[in-house]
Amino acid sequence: MLMEGLRPGQTYEIADAYIGMYQKLPTRVIIHRLTEEQTKKRWKDQAIKEKKKGIIYKERSKRLSAINVYITNIPVESVPAEHVHKLYSLRWQIEILFKTWKSFFQIDKYK
Repeated sequence: MLMEGLRPGQTYEIADAYIGMYQKLPTRVIIHRLTEEQTKKRWKDQAIKEKKKGIIYKERSKRLSAINVYITNIPVESVPAEHVHKLYSLRWQIEILFKTWKSFFQIDKYK
């Protein structure tokens, strides 16, 4: 399995991946194995969620939670693999900001 081949903190990139059922679109797949500290924190958060929501994660889900997988069509020349996580983190913060604006200021009502 690929995950066992990655050391904690290591990143692996599949530069020529294709996705799509009918039209194959070229993408990059970047797989990053979390450090042991990050993995423990994620498992702790999962345990809290299990208890709070009364669910039980399958063992496979717990193993997979030790990695981050990014699928992007951004060229490697524009954003190297080691910067993809930061870019996606920033994008996620922007998503949360817009969600907050929509909720509090109802910006989705204005055009």
